[in-house]
Amino acid sequence: MIFFIYGTDQYRCQEKLKELKNGFIQKRDKGGFNVINLDGEEIGLDQLKQEIMTTPFLSEKKMVVIKNIFSSDKKIEKPLAEFLKEKESENKIDNVICFIDFFDPQKIKLPPNKKISLAGPLFKYLASQKFVWEFNLMNNPALNHWLKKYLVNRNIKIENEAVKELALLAGNDLNNLVSEIDKLMAYRNGRIIRIEDVKTLTNGRLDENIFNLIDALSQKNKKLALKLTSDQLNSGVHELSILKMISRQFKILLQVKSGANNSTLCLHPFVFKKALGQVKNFTPEKLVVIFKALIELESQLKTGHKNPELLFDLFIAKNCS
Repeated sequence: MIFFIYGTDQYRCQEKLKELKNGFIQKRDKGGFNVINLDGEEIGLDQLKQEIMTTPFLSEKKMVVIKNIFSSDKKIEKPLAEFLKEKESENKIDNVICFIDFFDPQKIKLPPNKKISLAGPLFKYLASQKFVWEFNLMNNPALNHWLKKYLVNRNIKIENEAVKELALLAGNDLNNLVSEIDKLMAYRNGRIIRIEDVKTLTNGRLDENIFNLIDALSQKNKKLALKLTSDQLNSGVHELSILKMISRQFKILLQVKSGANNSTLCLHPFVFKKALGQVKNFTPEKLVVIFKALIELESQLKTGHKNPELLFDLFIAKNCS
């Protein structure tokens, strides 16, 4: 039996693997001696074949988990595919073989909820199996649905508006999102999580990229600014999440430019320090122009008449000169 788990959403890929491992241990391997974990980047073809075919220890079957096979030496993909096909046709694969691969969304440029399609023979063979799970980064509606289900299943009390804010700030990196939920639960200690708690405690994963984007705009580095927004969109971050973070930073810059200090703004010292450095590169008039352009961009994104990446490109072209 062959399982294949893959996609750009690392959290859900790992959760599925955990589910399969637990199921195997409960049904076939109470002692947990026959779950073998292999790394495709570190193991050769001969050893892979041996582990796939060898008899388990004091058990009917063993589970062989092979990760990173598509990050390994490409030369082994074709012979491994041929080996698996041959043994499967002869009904000689008695063990449970589970391939799991996480694909970096920054490298494959996959829009959220789209299918990954690799041309190699091994990928085609594995993707044709009966038991295949593909988990890619979720768009905003799917993320909100997943988040609500996660919160209900764990009986976590949280305001509806706080759920939306959490999804926007933490983004679709579920490892980060779950970590932020744990932090909020510890902070509220059983009490309902409010939107104010999310705004105060949640560290948006976009912060560093947004700081870099503002730097690129202030330095009139159009090429870098375009790349930074493109990378975020292609990694599955919702366009309104990106816009929200950019708008928040320019609002801070406007306040700092008008003379506000951190005792008034109550920002994290790092955020205030970044704002002090960035604001020097903008005139008050330019900040107002950009802030108005961001309001217009929000309206355009919500109507959905144009591709979000094109709208961000036009915004950058207009305001990076």
